[in-house]
Amino acid sequence: MKQFSKIFKKGPFEFPSISDSHPLYGRLLAEEISKLNSLPDFSEDDGVFIFSDFGGEHNGANFTTYSFLICSADKRMVFEKEVNDIRLKYKLNDPWKELSYKDLRYGPIKRALDDILDIADKLIHGLLITISIDKNIESVFGLNKKDTHQELVAFLKNNDLGLWKGNEAEKLLRVCHPIAIFLSVLAENGQKLLWLCDHDSINSNGNSRDFTHTQKVLVKTLPIYSDNKYELLGFAKPFKDDAGTSDLLSLTDFTAGAIQEVLQNELSGKNVNVTDEKGKIIRWMGTDSQFLKKINFAFSKRDDGDWDISNVELSAIL
Repeated sequence: MKQFSKIFKKGPFEFPSISDSHPLYGRLLAEEISKLNSLPDFSEDDGVFIFSDFGGEHNGANFTTYSFLICSADKRMVFEKEVNDIRLKYKLNDPWKELSYKDLRYGPIKRALDDILDIADKLIHGLLITISIDKNIESVFGLNKKDTHQELVAFLKNNDLGLWKGNEAEKLLRVCHPIAIFLSVLAENGQKLLWLCDHDSINSNGNSRDFTHTQKVLVKTLPIYSDNKYELLGFAKPFKDDAGTSDLLSLTDFTAGAIQEVLQNELSGKNVNVTDEKGKIIRWMGTDSQFLKKINFAFSKRDDGDWDISNVELSAIL
């Protein structure tokens, strides 16, 4: 197993730019991050990858989920080699099969799951974050959804950031703010960054906007939380039949799906069928490894209308 000379940086983590003028959503996330004991240390890396996937948008879901894997680009090669070997072992390459939460009962994925989760723990140097938001919170950027969405849409339009619908604008900013916040304490000046986002409405191309507008929004969000200047900031959608990046991205798909079902069961009181495969992912999400730290935040709405944000302790649930 590859050893890394620097693994974690120790807290407390400070956000000197955070003030009352910043979105409450961002301030609450920053406060929770500042309570963490440690985060991955990428100070010796040339590059950092950000992978993202989202869940809970189907009817009946009580939480929307936003999952991010932020990891060392320099140290990913060993994982990519090992995961390709696993794919060959379980015949996942011919025909090519994407690893996805909805396909956990598919035989080859089912049989490969233990090996994939094991090498992710051993060979990924990074942080896996899932942020869940109660659907009763209609907007995390204002009290009135209609007025807030009108303001968001107008702001994006007036700043040449594309023409968005209200719900899409909300989602776009729900995604960009956490990325910017975590990079402010994980990334270093002069590093190269690549954000790889799964196919989604926020990076689809249309007549009024395209993926370049999403990129511009992230670029404008980063300075809200940090003065870092990066040598390169790249953006991509999933690469076709690429085991390395595809399977790193699949980890965010696993966690976005799993945490949504956990919260349905634990907080919403809905009976969710947790299969053996889903249980493995949930237990994996609730346990840090030597190199991969996992965090699960949940925003919920109280009876008085205010929000709570909590660190979901999956180890206490299972």
